[in-house]
Amino acid sequence: MIPVAVLAVIEMASAAIAAYETAQAVRDLYENVEKYKLGLEQAKQALRETIEALEREIEHKIEEKEEVALLRTAAEADPQGPMTRKAQGRGAGEVTINAAIEQKIPFRQVVGLVCDKAAQMPVLDLRRKKGVHIQDLPKAKREILEQLLMKTAEELAEVDLEQFILVRMKQLAANLMFEFVDNCLEWRSPLKCEVSFGPGPSYVDHPLAPGSATRLLRKGRINPFYPAPHRSEGSVAADLVITERRKKRCDKNNLFALVEIKFPGDRIEPTQIFNYRRLLKASAPVKTEHAPHRFENRPVSSGGRLSLFRYPEDMPAHWHRDK
Repeated sequence: MIPVAVLAVIEMASAAIAAYETAQAVRDLYENVEKYKLGLEQAKQALRETIEALEREIEHKIEEKEEVALLRTAAEADPQGPMTRKAQGRGAGEVTINAAIEQKIPFRQVVGLVCDKAAQMPVLDLRRKKGVHIQDLPKAKREILEQLLMKTAEELAEVDLEQFILVRMKQLAANLMFEFVDNCLEWRSPLKCEVSFGPGPSYVDHPLAPGSATRLLRKGRINPFYPAPHRSEGSVAADLVITERRKKRCDKNNLFALVEIKFPGDRIEPTQIFNYRRLLKASAPVKTEHAPHRFENRPVSSGGRLSLFRYPEDMPAHWHRDK
């Protein structure tokens, strides 16, 4: 179920981002990055009253000790569609991928709604001229584009740039919405996007912003999620993390689920799923060490759930917009 207040936040967040994520705004970025950032700040300020009402509702209804139980209950009520329940369609076939597709999670309706909004963003009208390659762009424009798309010029040289831009912009729009709501909830949303862990076997946790107990550090000047804090080989960056306790930092001890989001045109790689599983395996002993209570002194067997959300295949079968 989606509270009406949450729906209102996502609706307004998507509208605010759309206002500054048009093709014209992207072109403006080449000349005036600060104007873009100022626009987002103004949009966030306009949401404060609704956000404060939502925060009060959450505070009154969810105690920290109950959070994990509520997440498990919500996951069991996951309104999966038929393609999800039977692991059909894009990417299905490999056992590990099928298991991730079929995994039950809470907040499927929220994730689906954000992806729906991201897919409709005006920025998706952005196109390059046929025959123009990233190497042909002026240096300043190329650097801005690289930061927006979270890739280097070398990585972009051999890809279908037009399709890649469309996919990346959808992902960026979705990330901005998740981060937007987290910001307005004073960085206590249970949904954290672009969470980066260092290389295995230790998988160092994503650092926090200075002075905050829950806000993730962002380094990007244009795309806030690029560069990620951990960029070395073997690092893992999760599209979305659902935390067990929203007032605690997002780390290996606080993972309820990892959610990989794939828009059309984005490849589904078994290696990526395997890397997530290794991260969750490394999280299990961390949770065991910090668990305040253990049933019959058994260690934690899993660091969390792993879900693959393919848009639009894994959209909810039904919506509860009025409850």
